[in-house]
Amino acid sequence: MLDDYHTVLRLINSHVSLPLVYAGCHEVLRSRMPAPNLYVCILEAEGLRFPYYEDEQLPENPLEIYPKEGLTGYVIDTGQRFWWSKDRQPPEEATPVGPIPQDWVGVPLINRDGSVLGVLAIQTYQSGTFYSEADVAFIEFVADALSVAIQLARQDREIAIRRIAALVEETIEITDLYPKIHEVMQLIIPAARKNIYIARVDEASGMFLPVYWRDERDSYDTMEWPLHLGFSGYIYSITQKSFIYEDGRSTMPPEVIPIGSPSTYWLGAPLFSQDRIIGIVVIQSYNSTDIITKEDQYALNGICPYIASTISRTELFSRLQRP
Repeated sequence: MLDDYHTVLRLINSHVSLPLVYAGCHEVLRSRMPAPNLYVCILEAEGLRFPYYEDEQLPENPLEIYPKEGLTGYVIDTGQRFWWSKDRQPPEEATPVGPIPQDWVGVPLINRDGSVLGVLAIQTYQSGTFYSEADVAFIEFVADALSVAIQLARQDREIAIRRIAALVEETIEITDLYPKIHEVMQLIIPAARKNIYIARVDEASGMFLPVYWRDERDSYDTMEWPLHLGFSGYIYSITQKSFIYEDGRSTMPPEVIPIGSPSTYWLGAPLFSQDRIIGIVVIQSYNSTDIITKEDQYALNGICPYIASTISRTELFSRLQRP
């Protein structure tokens, strides 16, 4: 049993992506107790997000935001563990959303300042199956470990932002800047290791101009494409904000005119300078194991303003250095 504790701690210290940490912890829990149904919920300003959700009866989309309600909302509001078969029943408005479980345990994920980050929940629908005190103690241990993992991931994001913001102080040539941005990006968004591109917007010609390209399938590094095509065009012409797509789970927007090789995951975000989109950063994956998540979208949203600022300042510096 001690090996299970060590396995969880190794996962937290492994620096793999959060989805793999969630899945690894789920496997450990599954080996100890009835745990086919488990989810991790993250509290966002606009509602609840479920970056990891495995359930036999009620699937959720990890790319969507849901209302704060049910037992999960109750745990978030109270900041306390809730055990369905043993603790005092919650208020009527906090009854389960969806099928009634045989047993359910929800443990808050706590930030270092004491605020609630989200919830780790495990449940069983099998008649006569209940969790034990030892089971719940281990679930609480896993929840504490996941709280650390989530905080470490957010800390890595802040470090990446500072590193990109500092690039302008150490980079003179614009061509040297993009590989350094890539170097930082792949540390916080694993899919960026294989597939990432940065394209600038040329309003005069109405084209995207690729300035940095690393892709397993397509070679557009010397090819321009119209500002209305593909998911990039959808961001530039329609939404003006980041967009994430998962093949087979997301709905293809009717405005999207496909371009390039179909990807399993696609994530893009605009680069703004003085209220204008000057470019776009895209990360994609052609492999279901190279997952792109909402965490990645939030990370990209946080970093893109610094990328845009760094590019603009480096370009200005380069022009000023020319004779």
